[in-house]
Formats: sequence, structure tokens, C-alpha cells
Amino acid sequence: MGGRTFLIRLLLGEDGVQRMRARRAKDILRLPDRRLLSEVYLPTFAAEAGTLLWVGCRKYTAGDYAILEQAGGTVWTTDIDPAAARWGRQGRHRTGDLCEADQLFRDIVFDAILCNGVLGYGVDSPDQQTRALRAMARILRPGGRLLLGWNTDKIDDPVAAGLTAPEFEPTALHGAARVRFDDVTHVYDHFHRAPSQSGAAVLTRG
Repeated sequence: MGGRTFLIRLLLGEDGVQRMRARRAKDILRLPDRRLLSEVYLPTFAAEAGTLLWVGCRKYTAGDYAILEQAGGTVWTTDIDPAAARWGRQGRHRTGDLCEADQLFRDIVFDAILCNGVLGYGVDSPDQQTRALRAMARILRPGGRLLLGWNTDKIDDPVAAGLTAPEFEPTALHGAARVRFDDVTHVYDHFHRAPSQSGAAVLTRG
């Protein structure tokens, strides 16, 4: 992507780069996993209000924070890239490594964490994933929700590998603890930090 961006900047200037990024953002928002996030998950988390942490900030995520705060919730954001702060929640953004989230947010206990498209995009190795999951568990209240979005072509299944246990227990959200898609590699897993009954459903969406 870096080489393509350089070429477009060379040929079309900065305006061309911005148009390319805008088209890419629109394409991402049309994906079935993003539609499920926007149309189902965000309103569900918003209705519960509370204090929420959004992990991983991009231009196309900037409008999601207001949705999450519609019922009185408070959203914090984080990203390891200092440049991503411009797309974070203004006044409530902290730059740092997700593997050290318990240090970054040592003064806050969250009711829910939404971590989508981070594992496999910087938090890659099983060791990194384990550290990140443990750090998130330490700043999430008992019974708090974790929505984890990842891609099968980027990492191995973190649940099957045992990386989410024992800190997190799969629990159904709108009928399924896990949602897969027929036409993209994205997977959503939903957990909480309290013991729950096993055998939650798996849903596949077209």
C-alpha cells in the first residue's frame, strides 16, 4: 500500500491520495462485517451505556464513537500509532501498545471493550495476543463484554488455541458467541469476564 500511495501521490498529488483513501474507507464500510458492526453491535453496546474502550482507530471508525455514546455511555480510544490520535475520541484518547493496556488505562475500569481488526494487524504472534488479551482482562470489570474481531487469513483461531482462556468466556450476543461470514475472512467472537454456560451458538452470515 505504501508503494501504491507513493505512486498515486507522484502522479495525482495529495488530492489523489485523499480520494483513494476515501474510496477505500467506503469499500470497507460496505463489507458485511462492518455492516453487522454498525447495524447490530454498536447499537447493542450503546444501549448498555457504561464506559467503553475502542481499540484501533482509523478515519472510517471516527463516526462510531458518537453512536456508542447515544445512550449516555463514555468512549475512550487507543491506538499504538501516534498519528491515529486524530481519528480517536477527542479528549479521551491514549496512544500505546495494546499489550500494555493495563498500564495505559490503569486508572479506568471498562464495562466493555471493542477490539476489531487489531489481532493480526500488529498484535500478531500468539505471545502478543496473549499479552493483549490479559491486559484487556485487567481493565475490564467482571462480567464486562469483549467484542473481538479478527481474520482467518491473518492469524490462527485464538479461541481454539486457548489464548482467550481463562480470562474470557464465550457468551452469546444476538444468538451467537461467534459469527463467521461466507464472503469475507472476518470473524467476530464475543466474551465476558464471568463464568458462563458453554455451547454457545456459531452463526454464519452470507
